[in-house]
Amino acid sequence: MKVSLTKLVDVILEHVASRKGKVPTEKSMRSFLLRQGYTKQDIDSAIEIINTHLNQKPAYLRYSPPMRQLAFYESMKISLDVHHAITRLELLGLIEPLEREVLLERFIHADGQADMESLDYALSYLVGPGRNAETQQTMIAVLEGYSPTVH
Repeated sequence: MKVSLTKLVDVILEHVASRKGKVPTEKSMRSFLLRQGYTKQDIDSAIEIINTHLNQKPAYLRYSPPMRQLAFYESMKISLDVHHAITRLELLGLIEPLEREVLLERFIHADGQADMESLDYALSYLVGPGRNAETQQTMIAVLEGYSPTVH
């Protein structure tokens, strides 16, 4: 982003903040900025950036992942705690549907029933390396039964 565009976004945000709760219309904001000497192209770009940022929703609200019923043999290979943990991770957008299928496939071909320890290992081996540290910490918190804090 150009420095002048960054300054323009700051000017817009400062102007909105100085209005003390009364948000100006886009038309009045454009006329104010034109009087300040900014070009129409820069104003359009800055308003587009601000509108895009304001309309963004958190990842868990953007889409609802497809849920599916487990087959009988799948449900017998994982414990109820593992099923709940995988569902929470998927609903919070921490794992994708394809990653869920990879985890289930791994548990189906393993000996015995998958418990939370095997889920923790599978997540750290299969899913975790592709994530940043914050996402990994959130996944651990969800596995421990806590809800993630959204800022």
